[in-house]
Amino acid sequence: MLKTVKQSANKKTGPIAVTYRAGQHNVFGTCPKTCALNPQGAHAADLIDLEYLAAVRRAVPRDGQAWTYSHFAADLLPAPAAGETVINVSCDTIPDALAAMAIGRPAVVAAPSGTVWPYTVAGRRFIRCPAELADNFSCKDCGGGRPLCARGDRDFAVVFVAHGSGARLVGEDTPGGCYGNGGHVRLAWEKTITGGHQNDAAELVHFARSLSPGSFLRHHVVGDMGMIK
Repeated sequence: MLKTVKQSANKKTGPIAVTYRAGQHNVFGTCPKTCALNPQGAHAADLIDLEYLAAVRRAVPRDGQAWTYSHFAADLLPAPAAGETVINVSCDTIPDALAAMAIGRPAVVAAPSGTVWPYTVAGRRFIRCPAELADNFSCKDCGGGRPLCARGDRDFAVVFVAHGSGARLVGEDTPGGCYGNGGHVRLAWEKTITGGHQNDAAELVHFARSLSPGSFLRHHVVGDMGMIK
C-alpha cells in the first residue's frame, strides 16, 4: 500500500514530496525481517518486490532528485545510476556501512542516541544528518540544492542518531528502535493501510511524473521495498 504526499509537513524533510509504504495488514509488512529496528519481524517481508523496486528506480521528478533508504542487504540493492533514485543502504553498524560502501552502495547508519559525530573509520567519513543539528533546516535545504542522501557517488556515510520513543533500543540486541513506530509518523503510516494505493508500482511512477520539474522526492518516510504481506 502506497501513500503519496506532494508537500510534506514534516519538519525534518521540509516541504518536499514524500511517500509512505505499508503492508496490507501491518505497517511493517514491506520492511525486511532482518531489520534490527523492526519490532514486528513476524509480519515483515522475506523478499524484495522486484517490480516495485524497478518503479522506485525510475520514479524521479523531471529535472529533479529522488532518494530513499532500504534495510535489505546491500548486495541485493542496485548501485547508483544516473537519472535514477538513489537507494541508500540503511546500516546498523559502522562495519556494515563500510562493507556497503566497499561494493559501491551509498550508506547511512542508525546510531545510538548520545553519540557524537563526525567520525572517520578506515578512511571513510561518517557525517551526521545536518537536519538533526540545526533548527529550521531540512532535506530541502541540504547540500546547497543537492541533498547528501541524494548523492549516489558520495564517499562518506550519513549518520542518523536515534530519536523517537524507541531510541533506547537502537544499538541493542532487542529488535526495535524504528522512529516510525510512534507519534505522528506512525499515525500517517497506519493511514497508508486504509487509504493507500494498492497498485503501488504504477502509482509511484505516476506520482513522480506529476511533480513539478526540479522537485525533490523522498521515497518511504517509512516502509521499504519488500514484497507486501
